[in-house]
Amino acid sequence: MADPKPIRRVVTGNDALGRSCVMFDSAAPNVNPGAISRGSCMTDLWVYHGVPAPIAGTRDDGNLPFHFEPPAAGGHLRIVQSSGKPADYDPAQDPAHKPLGPARLRLDGVWDRGGQNFFSSPVHKSATVDYGILLEGERTLLLDRGTVVMKAGDVVVQLGNWHGWTNLNGVSLMAFVMMGAVFDKPPNIRK
Repeated sequence: MADPKPIRRVVTGNDALGRSCVMFDSAAPNVNPGAISRGSCMTDLWVYHGVPAPIAGTRDDGNLPFHFEPPAAGGHLRIVQSSGKPADYDPAQDPAHKPLGPARLRLDGVWDRGGQNFFSSPVHKSATVDYGILLEGERTLLLDRGTVVMKAGDVVVQLGNWHGWTNLNGVSLMAFVMMGAVFDKPPNIRK
């Protein structure tokens, strides 16, 4: 992603006297262009490592090392900016293009079947519960049994299932709250 849009992050808390105040107000510092695919940017706004999450202190839990997955006993809030499909797109000229293939476990603990390109994420699944809120644009959710076109204001709840995302009609901006979870039975890892 050439120039990701800065995401303003306002974090509030309490001062030493217990009065509510702004702790951080600036562009979110944890910006990760191309973290998973060349045409996307992931900005982490806040990460919590366990529940209940600590709410005291002045540390910036939104400026931690990037990990695609949230902490296993916690979660994170992330904004994903994704490029749209170029009018002259040629998969042979796309260094990010990976065709669909057999499932493999990535080093970050995510199951991946490929299928990614400049404007699409890989088809993947993880031990997480994800709330996705489309803020701007249009984005298509790819599932084993069909697709869902999402528009601004739409919300998806994902429960550890195979899925991918593609932007056929322009750029999009989407917020995700991803929380660590466990599969109630071993994941069905199929092609």
